[in-house]
Amino acid sequence: MFRPNRWTRIIPLALAAVLAVGAVNQVQASAPPDRKAVAAESGELIQLLRVDTATQADRKRLATLDLDLAESSGPGYTDLVAYGNSDLRLLRLAGFSWSVIEGDLVGADREREKADAEYARAVAAKKVAATLPSGRTAYRQLADYNNDLASLAQQYPTKAKLFTLKESSLENRTIRGLEISRNVSTSDGKPVFLMIGLHHAREWPSGELTIEFAYDLLKNDGVDSRITSILDKSRVVVVPVVNPDGFTLSRTLGYELKRKNCRIVNGQLPTSGQCAQSSNQSRGVDLNRNYSGFWGPGASSSLTSETYRGASAFSEPESRNIQALVSQHQVTTLITNHTYSNLVLREPGYAGAPKTPDETIYKALGDQMAAQNGYRSQYSYQLYDTTGVTEDWSYYATGGLGFTFEHGANSFHPAFSNVVNYYYGSGSTAGKGNRAAYLLAAESTINPARHSVITGSGPAGAVLRLKKSFTTKTWNGTQLPDVLETTMVVPSGGTYTWHTNPSTRPIVVQAGGTESWMLTCERPDGQVLESRAITVARGGSVTADLVGCKAAF
Repeated sequence: MFRPNRWTRIIPLALAAVLAVGAVNQVQASAPPDRKAVAAESGELIQLLRVDTATQADRKRLATLDLDLAESSGPGYTDLVAYGNSDLRLLRLAGFSWSVIEGDLVGADREREKADAEYARAVAAKKVAATLPSGRTAYRQLADYNNDLASLAQQYPTKAKLFTLKESSLENRTIRGLEISRNVSTSDGKPVFLMIGLHHAREWPSGELTIEFAYDLLKNDGVDSRITSILDKSRVVVVPVVNPDGFTLSRTLGYELKRKNCRIVNGQLPTSGQCAQSSNQSRGVDLNRNYSGFWGPGASSSLTSETYRGASAFSEPESRNIQALVSQHQVTTLITNHTYSNLVLREPGYAGAPKTPDETIYKALGDQMAAQNGYRSQYSYQLYDTTGVTEDWSYYATGGLGFTFEHGANSFHPAFSNVVNYYYGSGSTAGKGNRAAYLLAAESTINPARHSVITGSGPAGAVLRLKKSFTTKTWNGTQLPDVLETTMVVPSGGTYTWHTNPSTRPIVVQAGGTESWMLTCERPDGQVLESRAITVARGGSVTADLVGCKAAF
């Protein structure tokens, strides 16, 4: 363990802050050499460190240094990636001590590649069983994800529907997802469970776990009664790769520790090959700090920081894709997968924020899932303060319960055989793992006590639309427009059941207010025949018989 000399312990924090702020200003003014590139060119080691942070104040102080925090912390420590001597120097000047988890991350990646090749050979020789639902024995590349999603949709045409998200990535890559349900193409009002992966490019297991759950649902429908019930009563949506540009750069080993997207200059598309240039390794937007909920502190304003929040909330097409997806579905449960630290995280993400009005059921579900995968269930801010993450927006905008899963103990992408253990569990969680946690999340999705229900009658074939317009406030008070808008079609029997999120957003509940959905009944050509306001609480049910619409349809 490195411990700073006595004199470094008493250097005022202001010195470290000046160094950090000066670096930000210099980047913005004259773009000095990327410190990561300098470390690589100089042959300096990239290390994974466990920094001593005895108090919450120490964690906040560490965050001001704009180093590459690894989204892993626990009692008395915070992990980070140190890129060569400049990062170590900054830690010393700030008075931090640390131990080394991995002394050479580049060398560790080479060892991981060997272990993956050995695992694949062992499976091929039938010395080890390929136990993942897909039978996969190595990490996918982007083309593998796209091919597998398309193959599942083709193999299970009544249960799986391939879709393309609204916007292409900055490097013009298509982003795809899969919708899974019984009679998947029918507009039926089922509640939605959304699973997403690879916001952060280097966190390869997050995408693998997401797509493996899709395989599991489709292969075991009719075999596993829990899965059969989930497909009968809900709609599961998976997006394994939110950040295809960054993931491609990481997975093809152009820059394996790439975390962010490929935004090189604010407001400009990258030119061909620009993102892969070593001088741009530190550039990009942290997509999981770019959502509008509380966007601001808890993330960095420096383009070269690993937690750079972007020029504005939802400045990036990749985060806008998830915003649009959630806004167009009644997502009552959401899990965004990450690595690492073996945590199940729930709102709030910032220590200064109050508990959510749904803390009782929020905590209960988090604890239940953590009991399956062996992780620790806690508030997000107990990892460290964050703002602008997926659930900061999705939960407060929709009321759907959103969680971050941080998988693994000490690596962003360990040997692939670990993915099997993450999925099915090992040791005390063997036979459970994240598979069991995901199934619990899906079963919570269909539990009407955890969302709202609208029932009624209307003309068969009429389009029902639920809509709500409001503004989401960022940390500095900027009000950004938001619209939630979902549709369903009245079934042939003339009665409908629609599982929705509560009409009143949590942030309005906290203020003691109420909100309503606007329900419209329309002809298929869009002509509105009847409108009414619907107010319904979590766990509540209301009846809306659309008599006027039926008479005019």
